[in-house]
Amino acid sequence: MNRRINYNYPMVKLCMGSLAISPIARGVTQEHALSVVRAAYDGGAGIIDTAEYYRNYALLMPALAALPNMRVITKTYAYDETTAEASFGKARRELGRDYIDYFLLHEQESIHTLRGHAGAARFFRRKAGSRQIGRFGISTHRIEGVRAAVKYASEYGIGAVMAPLNMLGVGLSDGTLSEMIDALREAKAAGLDVFLMKALAGGHLISRRDEAFRFILEQDYADYCAIGMASAAEARYACAVFNNTAPSEGDAQTSLRADRRLMIEEGCIGCGACAERCGQRAIVMDFGKARAIADKCVQCGYCAAVCPELVIKIM
Repeated sequence: MNRRINYNYPMVKLCMGSLAISPIARGVTQEHALSVVRAAYDGGAGIIDTAEYYRNYALLMPALAALPNMRVITKTYAYDETTAEASFGKARRELGRDYIDYFLLHEQESIHTLRGHAGAARFFRRKAGSRQIGRFGISTHRIEGVRAAVKYASEYGIGAVMAPLNMLGVGLSDGTLSEMIDALREAKAAGLDVFLMKALAGGHLISRRDEAFRFILEQDYADYCAIGMASAAEARYACAVFNNTAPSEGDAQTSLRADRRLMIEEGCIGCGACAERCGQRAIVMDFGKARAIADKCVQCGYCAAVCPELVIKIM
């Protein structure tokens, strides 16, 4: 029987991250996606995070049809009203949902990028609070992005912010861990819904996941934390921890030993910091982009610690 864990702080709600069940991470069937989403939902994760960039709407649609009460948060790179309307229509059509709970502008790093996407923001602001979208917001990898969301929330109709947070501060290129926490506290105080992501630093804290999850659960200002789930075992494990219950030994071992690989996303800016840091020579620069050499990679995570864009993940 699972035992209770005596956490003495408020519990952050779990959001299922779906990047790990997308074509850009691995080959996945709709049946597999359904098994993961159902395990997450049954375990108490009542909201799923996706994005147009993930290209997994069609994979998720059967699961969302089977679980009509599962809420949805998605993200788009739309920059004007035309592209926003197209992204909105695509999400509703391919997810099979007339209503999207949260629609975010993807990777808004400052007021300058937000202004560059003002047309899209206007579109989503009109939709927010309607029968089509619950809240409009932004996702960002930068402290400056969180602060822009707070400062210009009224002007742009921002009601939610998603930002990275993990116990080592991996992926914070414009400040410290404490500065990000302060910015997120300000966001919550301003009435924004706060979503955390990258709790495992793109998979690089898997071996320290219990410690990493406890750190997240101490963030009493946060509403949700998106945790990537590639299997039903991973979903059950995360749900148990967030439910203040010890995971089963089977799920703990299965999820810990899952086959993983280093993935470098398209957002790589070609700075070369990862290749320089890698002592295994498992990352090379090809045509201005980083490329992983799988048979040399030991998945130590040192490359992610120096990536200014947090595009290096273990999936």
